[in-house]
Amino acid sequence: MMTLGMTHFCNGMCVSLQAPFYPAEAEKKGATASEYGLVFGIFELTVFLVSPVIGRYLPQLGVNRAFSLGISTTGTMCILFGFLNFIEGPREFIGLSIAVRIVEAVGNSAFLTSSFCLVAQRFQGSIATVFSLVEMSFGLGMILGPTVGGALFQAGGYILPFLVLGCILLIQAFLSTLSLGMTITTEQSLPVRGRPGILKALTVPSVLLAVLAVFAASISIGFLQATLERHLAQFDLSPVNIGIFFMVYGASYAVLSPVWGWMADKLYPGFVILVGSMFLCVGLSLVGPLPCTGLLPSYNIIMGALVVAGVGLGAQLVSAFALAQRGTVSYNFPDDVTTYSLVSSLWTSAFALGAFVGPTTAGVLYDRVGFEWSTLFMVGWNVLVFVLMLITLLAKLAASILSRRRTKNKQYSRLREGSGCSSGYGSIKGCSPPPRRNTENGLFREIFPPAEVSPLVTREIHERLFEDIDTSESGIVSGNPPPPAVVGRAQPIWPAEGGRDTPSRHVVAEMRQSQESRYQTL
Repeated sequence: MMTLGMTHFCNGMCVSLQAPFYPAEAEKKGATASEYGLVFGIFELTVFLVSPVIGRYLPQLGVNRAFSLGISTTGTMCILFGFLNFIEGPREFIGLSIAVRIVEAVGNSAFLTSSFCLVAQRFQGSIATVFSLVEMSFGLGMILGPTVGGALFQAGGYILPFLVLGCILLIQAFLSTLSLGMTITTEQSLPVRGRPGILKALTVPSVLLAVLAVFAASISIGFLQATLERHLAQFDLSPVNIGIFFMVYGASYAVLSPVWGWMADKLYPGFVILVGSMFLCVGLSLVGPLPCTGLLPSYNIIMGALVVAGVGLGAQLVSAFALAQRGTVSYNFPDDVTTYSLVSSLWTSAFALGAFVGPTTAGVLYDRVGFEWSTLFMVGWNVLVFVLMLITLLAKLAASILSRRRTKNKQYSRLREGSGCSSGYGSIKGCSPPPRRNTENGLFREIFPPAEVSPLVTREIHERLFEDIDTSESGIVSGNPPPPAVVGRAQPIWPAEGGRDTPSRHVVAEMRQSQESRYQTL
């Protein structure tokens, strides 16, 4: 757990550290905004394309081996990225930046897929809780990355941030090799052919909903990173104050992630996704705010909206992984590393696709309709998640109620088949004959009306019910007690009037009332 947390924290810092200074350095070399914007976008696009392939072959490669190689590749490419500053030509600078980022994205994809697979493999009883702690570590790294990167840039220039954090990742890769080698001793190399694939996993409704939830949540991250700064320019804030907005958004996501993970483990993960999508819809509607709300943009409203959206973001991302994991296993996918790697690659790929679509769409919508109306794009995706998840939960509730009714009807059917209408000891309501009197061998028999029988009567209740009934021939009450399987009302047999030991009428009435009250109590 310590290895997973530290590596995700360092990886989050490495991914976000170049944001404060790389665009300015690229412009100094003559690169345009669209060119260095591609350097950021190509990273997420590569992760989206590569993650399914890595998830497919991860069991053959080995989870711990992929984890160590992935983090080593990411750290090495981070160091190489720092030496690109020595290239003067804008085309060469951008071209090599893109190449380095593609290789870095491949390593990052292997690292993320294998780490999520480790979570499912090593912590099966608390997948969502551990996954939330891992995501909290990554979120804290994303928050501190720009701050640490900017401080190192001011202290030692362009190369120092990449050199320091790249070396930290390489150290983490070495430590993870040792720790994972001790905790995971055996791994199966399974054949690729015949293994369930992504298309089959996407036919599972809960997996498809989980992928949609991750995609919708990831869109909001990239969308706000691309255009929120331009929206806040109307308040004449300093770069430090603008950074506080992003820090609050990330902190509200990271801090409450363990809480959502615990709830997803204890409750149904779909319910946590429902709550998270509701928070995201409310927060993203107010971050503009949308003109249809009738509110005007203000510092406090935007800050509060980011807090609400960050809380919903954590709930949706954390519980989606647990929902997909449960869904695949419930649809008879093997509960082993092949399914873990498949779900991990789906989550990583969906997140990367949203992180690519979000900023790409944000720029176009911002230029066309402005920031306020453009947020409707984010809100719409999360409304879709909310509606589909609500329908799913209602359908599950209805199916549960129908299942209980079928089970109850089967119990009544078994009772009818087992008791029959000819039983002299009572049976199902409507099955035994009406009360009657007859005389038999000088005895007066009164058959009491049958009572409705629900679940089977236990032997303990049966014995308590007839504990004071004397079954001997000389007793006042005679007759055999009914079998414990089906009990309606007892049929006491009284001596005929005028016979020996005939009780008085008031004694008979009291005994009958006592017996009836005992039946009602039991």
